[in-house]
Amino acid sequence: MKLKYIITLGVIGVSIAPALLNAKVTEQEAQRLKKDLSPMGAEIAGNADGSIPAWTGSMLGLPEGLTYSGSGDVYPDPYAEDKVLFTIAADNIDQYADKLSEGQKALIRQYPKTFKMHIYPSHRDGRFNKKIEDRSWYNALNTELVNGVDGLKFYTGGAPFPIPQQGAEVIMNARVIHPHPAQDAKFDDVAVFKNGARNFRRQHIIADYPYANPANEIGKVDADISVNAGLIFVTIEAPAREKGKLTIVQEPLDAVKYKRKAWTYLSGTRRVRRAPTIGYDTPDGPGGLVTIDDMLGFNGALDRYEWKMLGKKEIYIPYHNYMFDDPKLNYDELLMAGHANPEYMRYELHRVWVVEANLKPGARHVYLKRRFYVDEDSWQFVLSENYDGRGRLWRVGILNTIYDYAVKGFINRAELFHDLQSSAYVATRLVNETRPTNYAMEPKGAHFYTPQSLRKLARH
Repeated sequence: MKLKYIITLGVIGVSIAPALLNAKVTEQEAQRLKKDLSPMGAEIAGNADGSIPAWTGSMLGLPEGLTYSGSGDVYPDPYAEDKVLFTIAADNIDQYADKLSEGQKALIRQYPKTFKMHIYPSHRDGRFNKKIEDRSWYNALNTELVNGVDGLKFYTGGAPFPIPQQGAEVIMNARVIHPHPAQDAKFDDVAVFKNGARNFRRQHIIADYPYANPANEIGKVDADISVNAGLIFVTIEAPAREKGKLTIVQEPLDAVKYKRKAWTYLSGTRRVRRAPTIGYDTPDGPGGLVTIDDMLGFNGALDRYEWKMLGKKEIYIPYHNYMFDDPKLNYDELLMAGHANPEYMRYELHRVWVVEANLKPGARHVYLKRRFYVDEDSWQFVLSENYDGRGRLWRVGILNTIYDYAVKGFINRAELFHDLQSSAYVATRLVNETRPTNYAMEPKGAHFYTPQSLRKLARH
């Protein structure tokens, strides 16, 4: 199948014959992953004026000259010597409007005196480990969307669709592209309200990602790996009223067919109970400023929306955000009224896939329309926009990413979700006052993430 690229309003659109919408990529087309596309499907070439460089893939693990003891240590910044090229703010927004998302422009206009974006040189050096790249090659020739657009068939880990042909495939790439088979994290979530008040939550999270397990051979697919894309064990450490709450979540690869399963233990009752099914637009986090499916960019079932690929666009996006995680920064320095301190944010110009989701007739969700921006090199969600039932822009997500030297791949980091209507925001997955996450821990195995295991864990 041939893809026809067209330029429309600054966006590279992808025109696909309807009859071929679900066709698999041919081996001839997949050969592009060894020629003009990177092994993960990004365009190797830079842009016309050189402001986006060519992909080098030269950073596989720790770059020479940096010191790093391993996953769980503070990351050294490979681009710490870079200087700011220029700053985008309220007084020059029109000059750069064609390379900003609608959400970024809305934030600049809402906070004209304080919100700004420091633009740094763009780098495209990081590459995924060979296992992830080889899995993505296999997927290009074999993986299919099933159950509408919610499930994957013949998926072996990595990026399921390195050469995406429709919007749902881009979203699936971003949802499941974990380069790490497990993690041990201690995350803080802080909601900041217009009046200066704050809500706080601290979570200790242990998780397995079965499809990223390096022990899986290439070609071992969903039917033989797991129905779950993620297995999560959460301990609440704060606030005090929730301290000691334990939750185990089984996050399915197909969120419609299998549904998310969760069990909780409350120290007050000393009982393990099946948690009610949560998902979609259930409020989450301190302050309830995000929905369950906001987290990580998009999290959960796709079935309530029609997904449309708008194509590619050059956008200034959060990238290589190592300084945001600096343990020398406390939350008072990092989190201002309205938004995070812009002095600790880094933005670079990159090409991103733009996907729009429109609520299906008769479907229920607090968001009528959503737009997602996914980086072509890392397959990470980097920006999101959510519109209310009247079609007004309501919530704007800015999602940081870094390159992890231990697992050799890009990982999602701190996430900032701004509620434009209340002038509040929530910063999630913060580690400045906790510790760096260990992404290289050994997987616990499926038996650890069961209600039986939760009962044993609760007794310790």
